[in-house]
Amino acid sequence: MSDNPFVNVVTQHTFTDEVIESSKTTPVLVDFWAEWCGPCKMLMPILDKLALEYDGKFRVAKVDTESEQELAAAHGIRSLPTVRMFRDGAAVDEFMGALPESGVREFIERHLPRPADDHLADAAALANEGKLPDAIALLKESLEADPDYLQLRLALASYLLDAKEADGAAELLRSIPLAAAQDPQTKQLRARIEIALSVDSDVDIQDLKDRVEKAPDDLAARITLAQSALQDPNQLESAMTQFLEIIRLDRGGETGQKAQATLLQVFQSLDPQDDRVRRCRRELAQALN
Repeated sequence: MSDNPFVNVVTQHTFTDEVIESSKTTPVLVDFWAEWCGPCKMLMPILDKLALEYDGKFRVAKVDTESEQELAAAHGIRSLPTVRMFRDGAAVDEFMGALPESGVREFIERHLPRPADDHLADAAALANEGKLPDAIALLKESLEADPDYLQLRLALASYLLDAKEADGAAELLRSIPLAAAQDPQTKQLRARIEIALSVDSDVDIQDLKDRVEKAPDDLAARITLAQSALQDPNQLESAMTQFLEIIRLDRGGETGQKAQATLLQVFQSLDPQDDRVRRCRRELAQALN
């Protein structure tokens, strides 16, 4: 296969040691391939070259899906080649098909340890202590030294969003690579930013609540109240429920459609497995049928 010291053939019996355990110290890129797969053979020399070039900063583990069918099935492999990155004992990213060298390099770079990783950890600690301005200042300085680090941009954009600086967060995501823009984490953050940009921060929340209480069919007050509630993480579920009620009250109407579009943005901003998303998707389907 290869005499590259950074490329190993792994089997069902060695996968845990060679991939899961090894990835706790060094990123491991797992290449699920087969002899009959033309794109797999196109990808192989690229992985081999980059593994040598990066000199052990990541390792390649190759799984022949013909001889390791149980292992491939256990990992849900349905398309070849499938390349999956493991870090800290878990799969964190993947791509399918034969990317050009530039695409593979960009994929790898996203997961290699960088000096800015220490700054990310420090910023997270500051944010947890309520020192959000300090976390933002630290990451802005770090971004100047490493402007192409996607995780740095995402973290800084998230903190800016928490600090009610949605415009600054949006600006950070305007210049990321196209492939990175399709990353689920990026999509979630963009959805949060779009929601924040659509909200008027000067509204009187109590006045809106009074209006809705006096006139439950006041759709304008309802949707403004729901949009404003989205800015408070503790009120997110309440806002989602409010959007559902608007859709029920104005099914097919302009306000109902606006509520539906915003609710779909909320879904995209959350983990698809979030119980709130699952519940609201069911209730949305019922409201529309």
